[in-house]
Amino acid sequence: MADEKVAEVKEKIGFDFRIILVGLLLFLVAMGASYLVMRSLIAPLIPESKKEQTQILSGSLVEVGEFTTNINSTGGTRFLKVTVTLEVSSEDKKAVEKITSYMPVIKDSVVGILAIQSAADLDPRNRSHLKAAIQHDINAKVGGELVKNVYFTDFIMQ
Repeated sequence: MADEKVAEVKEKIGFDFRIILVGLLLFLVAMGASYLVMRSLIAPLIPESKKEQTQILSGSLVEVGEFTTNINSTGGTRFLKVTVTLEVSSEDKKAVEKITSYMPVIKDSVVGILAIQSAADLDPRNRSHLKAAIQHDINAKVGGELVKNVYFTDFIMQ
């Protein structure tokens, strides 16, 4: 009888890897399930991709040029250097020719708008308003809706 108890005790002394394997398997299943649940709960809260927000270029590009001007600030010591490119309507076949013929008027318009801007107006969050103002002014001076968008290819403020 003593030999049976010793043999029984020796069998229980060994480490059972089956317990670790089952625990690891349960942990992986729980992690996978929690990932799927969290993904389905958080997915509606994440905004749509930027595919819907991007705008496809539909016209020709006309480079207006590089402009350096003072910023309308209190000391007059700040400068702005910007390169402007216009997207011209593709509906009018002679739009590029018309824009190039009005180039002095367009350059004057861009310089005039840039010169009256303050440093806060030139903040990256407000540049869409600046682009809209340039587009509206050029379209008003040229006549029609020739300019579809304004692009800044270089924007340095000092």
